[in-house]
Amino acid sequence: MIRQVSHLSDGQCSNHLKQHIAQPGREPLAINRVAARWVTDARDAVNTGIKPEQAGREATYRVFGAPPGSYGAGVNRMVERSGSWQDRSQIAKTYIYRMGHAYGADLHGDATQDLFRQRLDTVTNTYLGRASNLYGLLDNNDSFDYLGGLSLAVETVTGQAPNNFILSHADNHNLKIESLQTALLTELRGRFLNPHWLKPLIDEGYAGARTMGSEFLEYLWGWQVTNPGVVKSWVWDEVKQVYIDDKLNLGLDQFLQQGHNVHVKTNMLALMLVAAQKDFWDADQQTLEQIAEQFAALVLAHGLPGSGHTTQDHPIYEWLEGYTTADQFAQLQALLQATKITPEVVDTPITITEITVEDATTETPTSKQSEYDAEQNSPSPDHILLYVLSAMVILLLIIGWLRGARSPATSITSKRD
Repeated sequence: MIRQVSHLSDGQCSNHLKQHIAQPGREPLAINRVAARWVTDARDAVNTGIKPEQAGREATYRVFGAPPGSYGAGVNRMVERSGSWQDRSQIAKTYIYRMGHAYGADLHGDATQDLFRQRLDTVTNTYLGRASNLYGLLDNNDSFDYLGGLSLAVETVTGQAPNNFILSHADNHNLKIESLQTALLTELRGRFLNPHWLKPLIDEGYAGARTMGSEFLEYLWGWQVTNPGVVKSWVWDEVKQVYIDDKLNLGLDQFLQQGHNVHVKTNMLALMLVAAQKDFWDADQQTLEQIAEQFAALVLAHGLPGSGHTTQDHPIYEWLEGYTTADQFAQLQALLQATKITPEVVDTPITITEITVEDATTETPTSKQSEYDAEQNSPSPDHILLYVLSAMVILLLIIGWLRGARSPATSITSKRD
């Protein structure tokens, strides 16, 4: 709104605002940008042949989300399975498909992906509101699933990444707005590359290792894919120096190879290699050979870590041929082939065989007759109930007779008195 009215003088702005207060809903389109956008969208729709009534209604659609009964934009799942896509636009398509459902009056998640694309085509700024300091941008995958996914979708539709902002309103007396780049890199420096934050994680053993590799680095990867203009190549240089080369002298290189921590480190190395293979990390040949050699050695010694970056059919393995020795590459390929699970087709026809019961379970006529006689001689539940009711009636009759027998004596005594 500020950019829209910036060409007006102070006096003109004041007059427009006074008019808006005096007659709400009748302000000029220069002030009401939502109304101006509605006019433009409705006119464009009519020009394409859509009926005016439908065009006007659809031009009001502003709230979009996942289909009813579902959750998430789908970006985080695709990002975590880096072998399932080759281009970032594939992830953007997933976001648009998932989030392109309109909500509003008489709208209950209708699929309107084409309209959603039209709305994205006019977006220049995106925002993520944070009402709590409990979680950061690198603490879970929701942040890049939504804000990162939205940014990527806008970039794919318009050809240019939008300006992304973080709104912090945990303290309503101290509202803050900062760029995604500032907020994300501040968190990166203040925590995940900070020795005072890393030392206590080492004391937590495997849980600490998972926080480093299976959470932080995975979420950093999510921001990398959706916002490569924010997570630049130097970030991976820093991560490699701290977590792999132990730049801070914390013993991280050894810690990440203890026990089950080794699987976390293997996945971290895989992520770094994928970042390079997909041209996010501009690492030199020597660095990539170091990372590839460590990755292959850990996989050969301890097996695959079981992540979306190390599946047997991941393109990363063929790419590794240029960064490992011939012997190591051959061993790695043999391991991958040995661990692949191929479904077997069974051609044996399905048959039904009749099972004949042997004599041991065959009942003779005599035994059947005995069972019949026993059933006939044993009292049925109905007979038992009849016996009980008859006994109760007899008991009541006896009690009544006894009371009646005593009544005359009582009566005569009363008369005599």
